[in-house]
Amino acid sequence: MKVVVVGFGLGGLGSAWHVAEQVPDAKITVIGDERPYVRHKLRLVTQGMDLWVSTKHLESKDVEIILDKVTKIKREQKEVVLSDGKTIPYDYLILATGSNPTIPSRLRGGENCAVFRRLEDVQKLIDEKPNEVAIIGASFVALHVADAARAIGAKPKVIVRSRLIRRSLEPELSAKLEEFLAERGVEFVHGKPKEVRDSKVIVDGDKEVSSEMTFVATGVSPEITLAKEAGLELLDGWVIKTDQQGRTSDPDIFAVGDNATVIDIFTNKPIYMGIGTAASIMALNAAKALTGFKAAYRVPRFQKDVFFGGIHMASVGLTSVEAENEGFEADRVYLSGDGWGDYAYLVYEKSTKRVLGFSAISREEVGWKGMEVMMAMIRRWPVSKLGVEVS
Repeated sequence: MKVVVVGFGLGGLGSAWHVAEQVPDAKITVIGDERPYVRHKLRLVTQGMDLWVSTKHLESKDVEIILDKVTKIKREQKEVVLSDGKTIPYDYLILATGSNPTIPSRLRGGENCAVFRRLEDVQKLIDEKPNEVAIIGASFVALHVADAARAIGAKPKVIVRSRLIRRSLEPELSAKLEEFLAERGVEFVHGKPKEVRDSKVIVDGDKEVSSEMTFVATGVSPEITLAKEAGLELLDGWVIKTDQQGRTSDPDIFAVGDNATVIDIFTNKPIYMGIGTAASIMALNAAKALTGFKAAYRVPRFQKDVFFGGIHMASVGLTSVEAENEGFEADRVYLSGDGWGDYAYLVYEKSTKRVLGFSAISREEVGWKGMEVMMAMIRRWPVSKLGVEVS
């Protein structure tokens, strides 16, 4: 069996490893256009951290590593084409092409802004040594840029339209996170960015935010160029549609990670998640599918991070706002201490008390509690199984 993996991120390297473990006689080739590194820790380059990822563990299992760009998928011939015209045949193809930063078209002057996705992006920040950095966005990446800016001695100014990490945190926790970060020197400006001019960002028409370097961190778009040109089915024309095992509309092609959908554990519908923890599970599911395994591990949304070296956050499943949007009659309970962290909310379905989600902000690690909640969600447990009583 010849398996070709396109992509050097968590999904790509994870897929190669799991296929090597699950299908020992497979001939595996992994192709990527940049040397592998830990992308989600990009900000730590400013602190001297080496992010390069060794591929020796893969090469020890005879996995071939090719540093090149795949330019085309030839489905009928079952081969991919490299930038020099060379072709690599496959029996199964796994696409782990990731995603790309997007700049809102409504933002005038946005084409002159920096993004924060590759090593050259953080290196540009280091080389230019700005005193003030404006960051448009309220995402994890926006806060990573703020962290990196502070590390090089710059003043980070985060421009927020709504609230911080709103898909992952309850509203009160977004406010608490902003409070904690402000104490550490981050300036927050609330409003809608309209235009980027020379050394300033115009917010809400008349408010000016001075900046020597401006980043946009408002979201990403799945990298679907190869899939689209190959005629694979897309969801809403935007992301590769897959089943629970990661199989695309072509049964011999899988997609994992930021370029693909997952099956939502609550609605059983395809959704876009675009996070590293999901990519790792998706990679395992694709590898097991190649062995003939029919089931799949469920993929809940689980995120944890630490900002400025001491502000921890964890988020699992749905916030109360998302739960209501999904049609649940939901409620939540506030928790503090006993491993839940300093400030936390557990979201549940009113009628069944089933766990729907959890989010926390704390000065101590809360990721392990997030794992516990994640298992409760997968097993459809009531909150009482977590030692929480609600009326």
